[in-house]
Amino acid sequence: MIDKETLDIDFSDDIAEFTERYSSFGNIINRMQRQYLSLKDIYTKQSAELQSVNESLQLLVEENRSVTEFLNSILNSLSSGVIAVNRKGRITHINPAAVRILGIEDSFDHRQDYAYDDIMLAVENGRYSAVATVDSGMNIDGARKMVETYHGTILTLTVSTSLLKDDNGEIVGAVEMFSDISKLKRLEEQLSRMKILASLGEMAASIAHEIRNPLVGISGYAALLERDLNYDSRHKEMAKKIVTGVDSINRTIQNLLDFARNDKIHKSPVNLQEYLSIVLDNFRQEHDPAGSRKSIIRDFGESPVIVVELDSQLFKQAVNNLLKNGLEAGGKKARVAVRCSTLPLDEAHKKYGKRIELSGLETLAEIEVTDNGPGIPDDKLSKIFTPFYSTKENGTGLGLAIAWKIIKSHGGDLRADATETGTTFSIVMPVKTTQ
Repeated sequence: MIDKETLDIDFSDDIAEFTERYSSFGNIINRMQRQYLSLKDIYTKQSAELQSVNESLQLLVEENRSVTEFLNSILNSLSSGVIAVNRKGRITHINPAAVRILGIEDSFDHRQDYAYDDIMLAVENGRYSAVATVDSGMNIDGARKMVETYHGTILTLTVSTSLLKDDNGEIVGAVEMFSDISKLKRLEEQLSRMKILASLGEMAASIAHEIRNPLVGISGYAALLERDLNYDSRHKEMAKKIVTGVDSINRTIQNLLDFARNDKIHKSPVNLQEYLSIVLDNFRQEHDPAGSRKSIIRDFGESPVIVVELDSQLFKQAVNNLLKNGLEAGGKKARVAVRCSTLPLDEAHKKYGKRIELSGLETLAEIEVTDNGPGIPDDKLSKIFTPFYSTKENGTGLGLAIAWKIIKSHGGDLRADATETGTTFSIVMPVKTTQ
């Protein structure tokens, strides 16, 4: 049997230690609660600050997006081309105007990586470029260069460039802005040419009048001499040659006066196919005698009626001059083909590009006069509309100049192109639009 006194265990020390530890634990819990509350308060404040920062960042992002869209809108609406390149000469941005000017609408893919030289094919003054600006560190302002488009057209561009730098001032690339001034350049050349032609015409008219007066006397005396030499065939033939020569000079003088004359144009709507048919019939009767081996062929196709506004008499003179030129070029077996059709403006741009002045809304009238002559060398094609310039031995050099002047005064343009069998003269002019 166990003694009861031996089972009496003293827990007082353990209870005291437990109480002390429990109190310490409680203090720790209280301290952790205070730290938790403090951290919660800090978290709440930082969350509020972070939310405020996020809202500010979102606002900045929206503002940046708006600014970017605005800048892109400006770039996209510019009529001037803009190209940005990086330090390696790779294109980082190109606007629609640049794509259009360079004629690469059908081939350019914005998802691809292009080098600057892939799309900007310089044929003259290629040193004026964004790539050159990156390499040299020098900006370019208002320089001119010539480039070849995707379609083979040569353009004259005015170019300005500027370096692109980051926040640290380091060069990251360059931007190039360019405008097509080909039309302006041609207008400047035409204006200069017209001034020269005007002065030349005034001088020619003055000289023509001075020459014509004594020619009348020479012609009259030569005619009398021819009449009085009925029984002297040799001298009569000489007098006849004098009369013929005077008549030839008179025709040249008349051409001079025609060129110098500033006729007022009286336009009226005409059916171009019917009008040309009448002009060709009249020309054949006047200049193509029966039995001649020369021929004039018309090809008006099945185009609908083409209505243009023109001065019937003046325009007839221009067409007649082209027909005369074709028959003379073809010699005894001359063959001149006249074609008439409509030509949509976009197709006209592809066909003629910058080689001819195009005006109109959607459709142009095109007249082609093609001869079977020996053709005109390329180095002479650009000169054939200049007064007194002729590729023919006895040519006056005024027929084509007069035709060019008349067609230009109608708002059209005239161009000559060599073909495999001769030369084609192309007239383009606006089709009359219905209101």
